[in-house]
Amino acid sequence: MSTKPLILELSKLILQKQTQPRPVSLATLDKYIKQYEFMTLSYNKNGDWVSKSTEKDLINLIKKMDVKPSGQLNYLNIFFMIKSMNEQPTDEILKFRETLFKKKDKQTEQKIEEKQTQNLPSYAEVEKFINDLYKDGDLIRYLYNYLIFTYGLRNKDVNLTIIKADKFNKLDVKDKQGHNFLVVKKTECELIVDDYKTRNTYGTKNIKIRSRKILKVCQSLKDGPILLKANGANVSNDELSYYIRLFQNEEFHLTEADYFKINVLYIQTQPNPLKLLKEIAQTRGTQSITNLDKFYNLQEE
Repeated sequence: MSTKPLILELSKLILQKQTQPRPVSLATLDKYIKQYEFMTLSYNKNGDWVSKSTEKDLINLIKKMDVKPSGQLNYLNIFFMIKSMNEQPTDEILKFRETLFKKKDKQTEQKIEEKQTQNLPSYAEVEKFINDLYKDGDLIRYLYNYLIFTYGLRNKDVNLTIIKADKFNKLDVKDKQGHNFLVVKKTECELIVDDYKTRNTYGTKNIKIRSRKILKVCQSLKDGPILLKANGANVSNDELSYYIRLFQNEEFHLTEADYFKINVLYIQTQPNPLKLLKEIAQTRGTQSITNLDKFYNLQEE
């Protein structure tokens, strides 16, 4: 996290987020700081300028930003949190946020329609690619590819630490919060995800993994983070798209969203697809078939 002196309203916000019942991660706090400092510099502001600005003025600043609605929402959230912290009005900010949500959803649907015009690799092709990683001894890449593809996980979910069960059980509760672990037991592994996109809605995800191949891989790897930079430093969530390499060839360079779409479409060809869709929705962290239908184009039987 940034070590530069913080403006009072920003330092108060960071302290609030650190001391609330469920503290946010250091990566998220660092993102708040960078976003605040970017806006402060871009608009030549100083002091507690967010607290002193009207909602209308803050909204106009967001409208001037040449970023997508999802990016505008992130910056608007800074304004909302500071205003709320100071018990200042936020009605106009919330109304504008709803407008941005609608724009974001429209853009998401457009992206999905574009994806649907592409002939993505089949489920079998991706499965073979992942199995070949294992055969080639590329174990860490195999591990996160398997987890993302099998359980519909996002990149952030696999920014995890492998740990033996006895060591995990000795950790304090606070050391487990806001982190992801792959706990290695005698006959299985358990994926414990407490840092993911919808954590505040659905709570910690606990996924039992009974694959002997995954157990063997985890037993052969050293305890510790599976994603590291060349210098041994941890990979932050903001850098995951660079370090996570999924299915790729001359024609395709798939994302975790592509993996999920391929999986959802494949499930619809299987017996009892509704049960399987509910399971993968739960491990992804949406638990809503309606959301799957909206974003991944479920085919009617």
